[in-house]
Amino acid sequence: MADYYKYQRKRRDLGKPCNFQDSEIKIAGYTVILIPNYVKRNPNHIDLDNIAVYSEHSVNTERVSTGDKVMCHKEGGWPTGIDPMEQQDQNKYRRGFEKDAAFAVAVKELCNTVEKCILQNNQIDLFEEYFLDEESEHQVENLSTKLILFNDQSQGVKRSVSEISWHPEGPIKAAVSYAISRFQQMPEGMLKSSFVWDLQNPNSTEFELETNSPIKNLMYNPKLSDQIGGGCYNGSVAVWDVKKGKQPVLTSPVEKSHHDPITHFQWLFSKTGSECVTTWWDTRKLNEGPIETLNVTEGSNPNDPLFGATVLEYNTEAGPTKFVIGTEMGFLMVANKKPKKNVEITTGYGLESGCHLGPVMSINRSPPNPKFFLTIGDWSAKIWVEDIKTPIMRTKYHGSYLTDGCWSPTRNGVFFLTRKDGWMDVWDYYYRQNEIAFSHKVIAIADQDGIVTLLELCDSLYQLQFREKDVMIEMFDRESRKEKNLEAIKKQQDLMKKVVPKDNKAAQQKWEQRKAELIAEAEQQFSQIVKKDEEVKLDQLDEFSPKGSKTKKDDKKQQPKDDDKQQDQQKGDDGQQQDKQDQQQGDG
Repeated sequence: MADYYKYQRKRRDLGKPCNFQDSEIKIAGYTVILIPNYVKRNPNHIDLDNIAVYSEHSVNTERVSTGDKVMCHKEGGWPTGIDPMEQQDQNKYRRGFEKDAAFAVAVKELCNTVEKCILQNNQIDLFEEYFLDEESEHQVENLSTKLILFNDQSQGVKRSVSEISWHPEGPIKAAVSYAISRFQQMPEGMLKSSFVWDLQNPNSTEFELETNSPIKNLMYNPKLSDQIGGGCYNGSVAVWDVKKGKQPVLTSPVEKSHHDPITHFQWLFSKTGSECVTTWWDTRKLNEGPIETLNVTEGSNPNDPLFGATVLEYNTEAGPTKFVIGTEMGFLMVANKKPKKNVEITTGYGLESGCHLGPVMSINRSPPNPKFFLTIGDWSAKIWVEDIKTPIMRTKYHGSYLTDGCWSPTRNGVFFLTRKDGWMDVWDYYYRQNEIAFSHKVIAIADQDGIVTLLELCDSLYQLQFREKDVMIEMFDRESRKEKNLEAIKKQQDLMKKVVPKDNKAAQQKWEQRKAELIAEAEQQFSQIVKKDEEVKLDQLDEFSPKGSKTKKDDKKQQPKDDDKQQDQQKGDDGQQQDKQDQQQGDG
């Protein structure tokens, strides 16, 4: 008999009541009209599973029981009858213990155990990190750069960038001057302003520098960062104050300024921060003209020809009164301006050999070693030292003319070069000296279209490498010693050349005598050859004459007599030798 169960619930707990009614037959999913458009498909079987897959793994480790125990350590393991504080008792017990036969056996067993432990300690540790505290001499990394562009705001006319100056407080702002350096190539109505750019906002300029002539060179005042000084195309010098507006606050009169475009502008290290140099100016007296000028010549003679100066280098670490001037002829001049004395040229570099084949475009001193400086000109870059008048190192000739260059402020062996074809080359002398380490194709670092390219270098190009400073100093010192030795050899050769003209007359007389002797020897040899030829000819004639036959017979008759004489002479000599031998035997 089946079991029946009865469930009792209230009506309100059963939900909404169902209301069933009669209606037309309908097919869910599609209508009857669309049935002809469908094709019946063979039945297929699909297995669907929505159960998550799990894995189970269990680990049961052995438990280690731990506990605390106390140990009391005393001096040695001496028996109770021996006082460990008495040395005599200890020695007596040791001697008796060493005489025991079991002592030697115990020592041998202990030796084996100790030897096993020592060998275990000497085994190689597989988990040891051998080069944990060492660094590689040069980081192996793919060199790369990132760039930001600053476009010139002038419309229609493409102006070239002539100078870039960084803000003295850091790489937050940059002042850029624009000009067309080609003679009489400036179109009318060209924009003459230059701009100050903020790196955080490269799409628009932060400040504008207005002037009556295009600015060729400019530089932030390192002591008064609100001031910007610059040289113009018409030869005048101007000073701007960012707080006082776009127009220059000071301008030199045209009649007391340069007669050519200014090629370099440099602030000097002074207490007031008001002195600058294209020639020597004091901005407090800018209307009165320069306080001092210098004619760039090879020597101190005022009649010597003048040379055009293209670039000037000034670094307080190398000397607050020392200036290095690059010329159009490719060599360098050093000027010295001592207090209360006129500026004068003291030394020159490359006057005899080693100068550039074109104008010097840039001079830059090495930040860690100011006595070494880099020059850019023609198709190569050269490294100089103050003690030597010729370059100690130079790069190979590039495929295009070089326009500028500088040392890396953080790495001692890295310097950067820009070429006229739009490439920037990075040389790393710490890595290799014969090839370029990295090249980057840009429109230009500061190109003829007025576009300034800001490059962000990778870590390997600005982080100081292991022992780089020491290695570069050793390299420069080695090359300096080599050049000094070559210079000393050259001086000795020059001295030898100067000594020869003093004894020139005596040497000439010796040469004349020697020449006469050689001529006499040659004539004598020639006369002997002629005589021999004549004798040969006479002998040939005597053979065909009757007199010649008689002379031959006489010669034949004389030959036996001469042979007899020679035999008698040989016998006499042999007899004398025999007498000597007999005498020696008698003495013995």
